[in-house]
Amino acid sequence: MKRDMAKEIQVYLDIETSSLDADSGMIVAVGYARGEKKPEVVFVRTFEDEKTVIAETFKRMEGQKVVTFNGTDFDIPFLVARGLKYDLYLPAIKMIDLYGWAKRFLKLQSRRFHEICVFYSIPHEEISGKEVNELFIKAVSGDQNAKDRIVNHLTQDVKALRAFHQKIRPLLANYPPPDSLNIGDT
Repeated sequence: MKRDMAKEIQVYLDIETSSLDADSGMIVAVGYARGEKKPEVVFVRTFEDEKTVIAETFKRMEGQKVVTFNGTDFDIPFLVARGLKYDLYLPAIKMIDLYGWAKRFLKLQSRRFHEICVFYSIPHEEISGKEVNELFIKAVSGDQNAKDRIVNHLTQDVKALRAFHQKIRPLLANYPPPDSLNIGDT
């Protein structure tokens, strides 16, 4: 019996960080959307904010099907590493990593998220990790435009993630992402 994936509710998750490594950077912002709801973005200003945001993110993820793009190799390990620093632990989740699916099933020149969005006409603005870090430094110094740019970018990322997931959803029942994980007891 096939599951009706259209009725399942997912949590779409993306993070922005000040570095590619959790031991030399921190979470800048977390974006998520539950199903079709409007994406929410929480901006992090301090390490204490980061601890609170990670705790809230773990609470929102618990027992959910979490959809990411490269979450297996980046978002989840970064959250786990930073969470452990504060004695916070990743809850039980089911994760669908659309990057693994794209790598296996899309024969494109590039499997970077921005390039996939361009190919499928999904609105998406690319901001490099270096630019996020520069914007973050300005934002914590009081530059509201820099903060808004990060928040708007992450909002658009979550919307684009949802749009890509919806585009490939009919294929997922027969061709599941190879990098999907069941973490914990779900």
